[in-house]
Amino acid sequence: MPQVLCPVLVGRDEEARRLRAALAAAGTGCGRTVFLAGEAGIGKSRLVREVVRAAGESGLTVLAGRAVAGGAPTPFRPFAEALTSAGRAGRLPASEELGPFRPVLGRLIPEWRPPQPVPGEETPVFLGEAVLRLLRVLAPQAGCVLVLEDLHWADQETLALLEYLADNLAAERVLCLATLREEGGEAAALASALAARGSAAMLALGRLDPAAMADMARACLDAAHLPAAVHEFVAGRAEGIPFLVEEVLAGLVGEGALTERDGRWHAADLSTPGVPATFADTIRRRLDGMRAESRRVIGAAAVLGRRFDWALLGPVTGLAGAAVVAALREGTDLQLVVAERDGFRFRHALTHEAVLAGLLPPERTMLAGQALAAAEAAHPGLPGAWCTLAADLAGRAGDAAEAGALLLEAGRRDLAAGALASAEQTLTQARELVGPALRTSVDEALTEVFAMSGQVDRAMETGKMLLARLGPPSPRAAHLHLGIARAAIAGARWAEAAASIDVARESAGAGPAQIDACAAQVAAGRGRLEEADRLARAALRAAEGSHEGQRVQPDVACEALEVIGRVARQRDLEAAERAFARAADLAGAHGLRLWRLRALHELGTIDQLRTESVDRLEQARELAVAQGALALTATLDLQIAAGLNKQFRADEALAAARRSADASRRFHLATLPMALIFQATAHAIRGEEGPMEDRIAEAVALAPGDQDVTGCAWGHCRATFCLLAADLDAAHARMTTGAGLLLSSPATIAPPFLGLWPLLGALLGRNAASDAASAAAWVRAAHGTRHLVVAALLGYADAVSAGRQGRTADAEAAFAAADRQMGPLVAWYRQYARRLAAEAALADGWGEPVAWLREAAAYFAARGDDRVAAACRALLRRVGAPVPRPAGDGDLPGSLRALGVTQREVDVLRLIAQGLGNREIAERMFLSPRTVEKHVASLLSKTGLRRGQLAGYSAGLDG
Repeated sequence: MPQVLCPVLVGRDEEARRLRAALAAAGTGCGRTVFLAGEAGIGKSRLVREVVRAAGESGLTVLAGRAVAGGAPTPFRPFAEALTSAGRAGRLPASEELGPFRPVLGRLIPEWRPPQPVPGEETPVFLGEAVLRLLRVLAPQAGCVLVLEDLHWADQETLALLEYLADNLAAERVLCLATLREEGGEAAALASALAARGSAAMLALGRLDPAAMADMARACLDAAHLPAAVHEFVAGRAEGIPFLVEEVLAGLVGEGALTERDGRWHAADLSTPGVPATFADTIRRRLDGMRAESRRVIGAAAVLGRRFDWALLGPVTGLAGAAVVAALREGTDLQLVVAERDGFRFRHALTHEAVLAGLLPPERTMLAGQALAAAEAAHPGLPGAWCTLAADLAGRAGDAAEAGALLLEAGRRDLAAGALASAEQTLTQARELVGPALRTSVDEALTEVFAMSGQVDRAMETGKMLLARLGPPSPRAAHLHLGIARAAIAGARWAEAAASIDVARESAGAGPAQIDACAAQVAAGRGRLEEADRLARAALRAAEGSHEGQRVQPDVACEALEVIGRVARQRDLEAAERAFARAADLAGAHGLRLWRLRALHELGTIDQLRTESVDRLEQARELAVAQGALALTATLDLQIAAGLNKQFRADEALAAARRSADASRRFHLATLPMALIFQATAHAIRGEEGPMEDRIAEAVALAPGDQDVTGCAWGHCRATFCLLAADLDAAHARMTTGAGLLLSSPATIAPPFLGLWPLLGALLGRNAASDAASAAAWVRAAHGTRHLVVAALLGYADAVSAGRQGRTADAEAAFAAADRQMGPLVAWYRQYARRLAAEAALADGWGEPVAWLREAAAYFAARGDDRVAAACRALLRRVGAPVPRPAGDGDLPGSLRALGVTQREVDVLRLIAQGLGNREIAERMFLSPRTVEKHVASLLSKTGLRRGQLAGYSAGLDG
């Protein structure tokens, strides 16, 4: 049968144009991710080949890998295949920049795999950065194209790594091109999310219209004209799917229904039964034309998967190597399989599925059993993906028990690697297959997965079911009780957690160190900090083997150090940081990925308290998502939302708080009320009183006696709304209510309003300056000053109080010290504190209030906080100072307006022209460095320039 392939791209002009633009942008350092989505056979791979061809012509490096279908996922497979191809081609660079990353990249590149694993360094965040650096080094001048195909079959770890890359490619010479089917599940959800936040573009491929199919048919056969009956037949059978256009034409030519004579194509009676009417018929008829031996080889290959190890086909079929090669050549000639550099694959996923479906059930069973035996003989121990393939083969062979046992082993491997999402999926499949003898083992592993990932109800339900099955108390039952207790802790169900701990403590064989560590978590959750510290230190001593005969338990030591650090954090950030860093080092040394993640989360919290940055928390979240740590992900989203609210990034904060609330509802976590409060805070910042009150009502209904929830509702949400409405008296009243609740609570959270409250009181003169000083002292006594914003705001309050008392030098010194503490991430609070201090300074005669007010007025006007900006301008008018004109786009050059450049991007452009870097621009404009990066990337995209050319471009505009 002659090959029938379309030599040109048909019907995809717009998509090809956009991909060429993305490729060109990547070559100039404006990288991005593009998803090609559509049904099977729609032409995604055709477009990929077009991009790969263009990339090769432009001198770009191309790396390609794909996910594969199977019963259980293989973590990172597409990335491993793509990067391994660079190793085979001898393109792996020897760059010093990659030195620290080579061990972790060894997970994906065999040539760099260290002799001994390096524990704790294979986190997706670290791995993502390593892959990013490698892509950068592979093609430092021309650029690189990373192709990841068939992501609808990808594992969650691959998707998490892809998300990291997509979020960080804007300044790289890298185009990441990913394909997935439109029903791609989690991959499709990720693509949509990345596109929604501007980290990726989505190209959805639709079916070809009849005219495009006619063009394609003529191109396939190199014909200027085809009979109308052929076009009608192809359109009716292919239904707009490019792959089926080729397949239907191949079937017609192969069957002799379409022949070429005298340079013209002639069609026979296309209605005869011998002409394939569907794709399955096409494949079946090609198979029927093969020799029996060849059909058997192609059927065995289909059982092994779309991509298959051809060396196994001999043992599976009982044929000699020459016969197998002859069959593969025949399959290649019939366009069923394609020869690749390192093996074979079916020409298309649909081809593979059609061949498999064409086997009789007894054939599939027999071939699968023979394939399983061949795989076990060729790969002892079934390493890596062979274990999940063997499970699939066992299932096809009708041996459900063996399939379940293999899936149990694969799930345990995923659990040990910290891939909780893959572990849950694999173990759930195993549970449906195993018999009673292994079901308890599967359920124990699932209970551990549920408890570690924070699925409270599922962990407790499965654990209690297992306890009933296990019968009398035993060490195995004690371990289960502790798992149930940890799940209850995630849901703040302290009584249930304590009850399970008590049972475990009384059970034979229970480990006292594990029990004390778990009990310390409960005590900390209940606010009994001294008890928590005592229990945690006892657990740490036992876990470290401080007494003769005690074994070292690094996981228990990590848990104990976590509690010790959380208790210390209330009063001593340095001591807390030492505890968390020690836990991170210990977990890394012993390969305890989840405990290392938890320690990194706590270190991120310390970082936030000191700098208000959420960067480390976001990195920890990426790792938590990749590992399937659901409860920790919800907690991280909660803290990220809090940090973003402090930065007045309300839209992003609202999204993070909603994610936390959604997960908290789904898994019955204790984070739900505060997630709702942080949503309410974001609504307050956006000036949305109705949604704010709705979320407050929902939170208070869930936790009616929680002083932290109610206190934040008054002092943080409602007071913020009043501040933005320029109603200072109402804001102060709400802060007073909130502060009274929070400062008498056993918890020690300290939202920014605890610093604003004394400052606002000092300005408004509530019962003399001494009362403002008392309020500040009350906040300091509650250790609120460990929060950067609170400490700085109290400094401004001290300045106002000193000014009220005529101590000008003290006022100015306190103001300067407070102003130095405020960084660019909390610019809103810095400018608002200046606005309040300026009003007092104007009245009391100290400082430089006019300069403060002018800067604050410009800042709030640019943000759209119109009432606050108006208040600043009103104070300036009161003292006869010049008032800045409200910002607008009147000075936006017409040439930039035509390109769609915004006023904020022009501001960034002019600072670039002054030679400032992103971080300096961020500080000057009171933005986050990441926001500046997005503005720069947008400028590069809209102008088509490189960064080095932007300064000259700006000079030309201004000149």
